Amino acid sequence: MIVRLGGYAAIAVSVLLLAACQTTSGGGTSEPGRSSVAEGGMCGGIAGLQCQEGLYCRMTPEMVNVADGSGTCTKRPQACTMDYRPVCGVDGKTYGNACGAAGAGVNVAHTGECKG
Repeated sequence: MIVRLGGYAAIAVSVLLLAACQTTSGGGTSEPGRSSVAEGGMCGGIAGLQCQEGLYCRMTPEMVNVADGSGTCTKRPQACTMDYRPVCGVDGKTYGNACGAAGAGVNVAHTGECKG
């Protein structure tokens, strides 16, 4: 959690966190010429750090709606159970369960079906 102490403090914290991330150049889902974050590294945040290919930026439901919310680069599941415990993804689509959303690289906005 980043405590906002003013514009300069927030930028300084972000730069320090960025420097602490383990990154690899090129490849992945990031823009060409930009580093992408390895599994277990911090992603998202104010810097918009993107994960390597095959990973997604897993965020807790509390972080999903935070403007500079950050998460952890995590492997997408290759297989999920078929149990129906619907969740609403941040993309506005209903998934059969949280694993199904993660497999699509989508974070869960809330439990239950999406409304509207």
